[in-house]
Amino acid sequence: MSESVVRRAVLLAAGRGSRLRPHTDTTPKPLLVHRGKPTLDYLLDSLQAAGINDIVLVTHHLHEQVESYAELRTVTHDQRVRCVHQAHLFGTAHALQAVIEATPDIVAAPFVLSATDYIVPRDFFTELSSFHHAHDGEASVSLKQLQAEEMATRSSVRFNENQSLAEIVEKPEPGTAPSSIGANLTFVLPSDIVPYVQDVPVSARGEQEVQYAINQWLANGGAAFGLVQAIPPEWQPPA
Repeated sequence: MSESVVRRAVLLAAGRGSRLRPHTDTTPKPLLVHRGKPTLDYLLDSLQAAGINDIVLVTHHLHEQVESYAELRTVTHDQRVRCVHQAHLFGTAHALQAVIEATPDIVAAPFVLSATDYIVPRDFFTELSSFHHAHDGEASVSLKQLQAEEMATRSSVRFNENQSLAEIVEKPEPGTAPSSIGANLTFVLPSDIVPYVQDVPVSARGEQEVQYAINQWLANGGAAFGLVQAIPPEWQPPA
């Protein structure tokens, strides 16, 4: 059973949201409104329901708006929300490197790392946190069932015999996916992932990707288990 209680989170809120232009030309993707409130509210509400109240948002595109949001959220909710600016967009590991440098306290204990694309239900992070504390590994991964047509465009997870994670394979070649289970960009990670995050090469896609650090950590004896969760929807332009 995982011993440390998860109380901290890093949320990736830096992207340009190019697929959602022109909406994201003037509004950062995490602040696009869904049913009367910013999509980021859904993640923070779910984290708060799970007892996770120390948050760092990684910002870049239209960062001033996200920073203003964080200040307001901190005042109106019992939740500390800070921002770390990513100087240029260079992948998820690079974003986490900025956090390690600017706010090392946030990664000094187990923490959630998540994208902000998702409109999650309120119990999403409670489920993941409860799962994390029920197994003996140091890390947990939110998993999803993949459709056949997604196999070459999403990550796919390779499992060990005991159903712990052996590897996250990013966008496998057609016919080579190790399973029909993919990884959401939502993890509970231990503090000892930090040295691996600091040593991530540039991928074939031209970015430093956190999945590489996780795979290296797993290869060196780290233990992670995954929870298959319902795939949360992403923001859609109004009809």
